[in-house]
Amino acid sequence: MFYRSVRTLVLKTFKNVFILKTRKYCSDNSRKKWKIMFFGTDGFALKSLEELHRAMQDGSMVSELSVVVPAPKPHPCLVAKYAKQHNLPISVWPLPKEKQNDCWDFGVVASFGHLIPSRIINGFPLGMLNIHGSILPRWRGAAPVVHAVMNGDAETGVTIMRIKPHHFDVGDIVAQESIAIDPHISAVQLTDRLAGMGANLLVRCISDLHYHLDRCIPQPSHGVTLAPKIDAKLSHIDWTRLNAAQIYNRWRATCHLFKLQTFFHGANVKLNAVEPPTTEPFPEMLQNLIDVRPGRIVVDRTRNLLFVRCQEDWVAIRYVTPHRRPVMSALDFSNGYLAKKAIGQHYFDVP
Repeated sequence: MFYRSVRTLVLKTFKNVFILKTRKYCSDNSRKKWKIMFFGTDGFALKSLEELHRAMQDGSMVSELSVVVPAPKPHPCLVAKYAKQHNLPISVWPLPKEKQNDCWDFGVVASFGHLIPSRIINGFPLGMLNIHGSILPRWRGAAPVVHAVMNGDAETGVTIMRIKPHHFDVGDIVAQESIAIDPHISAVQLTDRLAGMGANLLVRCISDLHYHLDRCIPQPSHGVTLAPKIDAKLSHIDWTRLNAAQIYNRWRATCHLFKLQTFFHGANVKLNAVEPPTTEPFPEMLQNLIDVRPGRIVVDRTRNLLFVRCQEDWVAIRYVTPHRRPVMSALDFSNGYLAKKAIGQHYFDVP
C-alpha cells in the first residue's frame, strides 16, 4: 500500500513537472519577438509588410522591422512609400558590404527582383524566407501569376520558402497554400488575392517559426516550369498559332502591362477588350464561312463584336484602337475601316 502511494506521488510529480516545462516552453516560444529585415517593392510585397508592421504595433511576434528597397527609378516603390510614411528604417539596395545584418533574426523577401548574395543570406542567424506567388516548383521566376493565367492553369497558390544563394526560387519549402483560378480573373486581381494569402501564410509561419523551419522540405525535382519577365513581344498576335482560349488568356494575363496588337493592312491595331470563348453557337455568318484563313474579320452587328478567325476557331473582340485613333467599337471599326475594303480584304495581317 505504501509502495503504491509513493509510486502515485512520483507519477503525479513527474506529470506536473512535465506540464510546467511544456507550458514554460510554449510561453517562452509565444513571447519570442523577431527582428526582421524586409526586402520588397510592389503591391504583392506590401501586403506582407503591412501584416508584419501590424504585428509589431500590437506587440506580437515582431519587435523590430526594417525595409530594404531598390533605388527609386524615378519614383520610390510602394514598399518604400509605406516605410517612409510609417517611419520604418529604410536601406537602399544594394546593401554595402560593411552593413551588418546579424543583429536581425531573419530576412523576408517578397517580389524583390534581385538575387540575394550568400553574405547577406548567411548574415541572418535564421536565414531568409521568400513569399512566392505560385505552387513551387511550378513557375519559378519573376512573373509567376502572369504565366499561370496566360497558360490557363486551373490552380495556383503561394509558397513560403527558404532562400538559397545563386538561383531564384529553388529553396526548401516551408509552407504552401493553393487556390483555384477563376477562368475569367485577370492577373492583377489574382495577384491581389495571392498577396493577401501570402501575408497570412507568412504570419502563421512566423508565429511558430522553429516548428516550420525544422519541417521544411526540398522542392520536387519534377514539375519545374519557368516564369521569366514578360516581354512586350507577347503583345503581337499571330492568328495562325493561337486559338481563342489562348488569346483570351493572354489578354487577361497581360492587359495591365500592354494591349494586345495586330495589323490591318500594315497599320497597327490594338485589341482593347477580348471576350471569353463562347460555347454558344456562332452566328450564322460564321457557320457559312468555309476554309477561311486565319486573320479573317467578320462583324456581328447585333452584338457589336468583331469575330476574328484564329488557329482553329473564332475569337470575339469588343473594342479596338487603330493607330493614332481613339478607341472604337466593333461597329465603328467596321464602318471606318472594313467598309473601305473589299470583302476579300477583311483580314488582320498574319506575320
